[in-house]
Amino acid sequence: MTRYFYPVLAYLLGSIPFGLILSKMFGNGNLRKSGSKNIGATNAFRTQGKIIGTFTFILDFFKGFIPCYFLKTDSEAINLMILAAPAIGHIFPVWLKFKGGKGIATYFGTLCALSPFTFFGTALIWISMFCVTRISAVAGLLSVLSSLVIFNYTRISLCLDFINQAYVLMGLVVLVVARHHENIRRLLDKEQRR
Repeated sequence: MTRYFYPVLAYLLGSIPFGLILSKMFGNGNLRKSGSKNIGATNAFRTQGKIIGTFTFILDFFKGFIPCYFLKTDSEAINLMILAAPAIGHIFPVWLKFKGGKGIATYFGTLCALSPFTFFGTALIWISMFCVTRISAVAGLLSVLSSLVIFNYTRISLCLDFINQAYVLMGLVVLVVARHHENIRRLLDKEQRR
């Protein structure tokens, strides 16, 4: 029966607002009251400095990676829920009245646990796009969208059964893109900060 609690555990771990905790403990106060008011790594970098920003990214990454890598069962349905739960927890955290971050770092952690090759390809795209544009939102959006292509291509080439996992990733990507609606509007208006 314990395995049925795994998705809940993965969601609760994903809900931990590490950026907010670090900013209150070691930074300049409440992360939700500065910069973009987002609890994620980009706002932590911008408003709290490189150290807190880096640790926010690492912790948000591993709260996606750890449950998806270690909490595996013999039930595909439960495994798919575990796959989705951390990023959903980050975006809709129970501790913050379901008002959370944008989910890219946690999605990357989930992706790394599921398919390291896809993650490294996606990370290279993020780095490349960020070096070219110096805009985190552009790098993040293009990399998460490209992750679906890389994941599906590698699974097809390896003749693996992947369709349900692909649907979960697609749902997470839709959530991540939707959470970037303000960034997309600013990009269209050419007002997005570098």
